[in-house]
Amino acid sequence: MKHVEPTTTSKDSQTPRARLDEGALRQLLGYQLAQASIVTNSAFSHETGKPLALGQVEFTLLYLIKQNTSVTASRLARALAVSMPAITVWMAKLEQRGLVSRQRSATDKRSQHFGVTDEGAALVTRAMTALLEADARLLAHLSQAERAMLLELLHKVALHRP
Repeated sequence: MKHVEPTTTSKDSQTPRARLDEGALRQLLGYQLAQASIVTNSAFSHETGKPLALGQVEFTLLYLIKQNTSVTASRLARALAVSMPAITVWMAKLEQRGLVSRQRSATDKRSQHFGVTDEGAALVTRAMTALLEADARLLAHLSQAERAMLLELLHKVALHRP
């Protein structure tokens, strides 16, 4: 096989670590989100995942339950676009750890409402503080306006999911 020297491309058109030419990948939202998630997943693992034994979905569930008192599993499943069996498994894990509690609905006995326990509220508050600090470090190279724009645009993309 003949050795071919790599073409010279601008630093902005290369992958972050290996300096490979991204070509048209640079224009794909999914690719850019995947590249950015490498950074954010690492930060989550370091700040919250390992020290607090909390997964990303578990954190999100705890936070949503804390913000939306007496929420049902079906609403949580819709919010995260996951199946009811998956929510059931996550909620059982959170309940087993003493982070959430459940009560049967007074109006619909098939429905259960979830709330966070004091321990769950303290854990999710601690996690959110750590994650906000990590985000501030990760986005320090962006201006305040760029940070706000990035979050707003990503939120707009998420709002239009099927």
